[in-house]
Amino acid sequence: MKDRIAHIIRAQNLTAAEFALRLGIQPSNISHLLSGRNNPSLDFVKKLKETFPEYTLDWIIFGRGPMTVSEPFAPLRPVDQPTPLPSQEENNLPDVGDNIIFNQNTSPVSAVSLPVSGEIKQMIMVYKDNTFEVLSPR
Repeated sequence: MKDRIAHIIRAQNLTAAEFALRLGIQPSNISHLLSGRNNPSLDFVKKLKETFPEYTLDWIIFGRGPMTVSEPFAPLRPVDQPTPLPSQEENNLPDVGDNIIFNQNTSPVSAVSLPVSGEIKQMIMVYKDNTFEVLSPR
């Protein structure tokens, strides 16, 4: 859960102290949560959900289901069964050399070309072990 809290802090472009202020708690509490020293209390989770209602409780607490309430629900499947991507011929997808995002949560799978001159706000890298990393240019 500490990784998901850290994700919310980064996604909201906040410092740990700003995050604590928005939740109405001591900054040291956030430090203890992020270091793994303490586990979040029910009161903390309630404040987090009230302050950032766009995040789903299932994702905050368990790390499953859609991250935000606006994401479509993707059915759960075993980790050892990755979502197969259709072949390029089946979907008339652009060549691999193009800048493409594959969205696996929609049906059918869609590809979006990225503008080369656009400024990247944030990238989320999801690894095979279901961990993720949020990259933000600063």
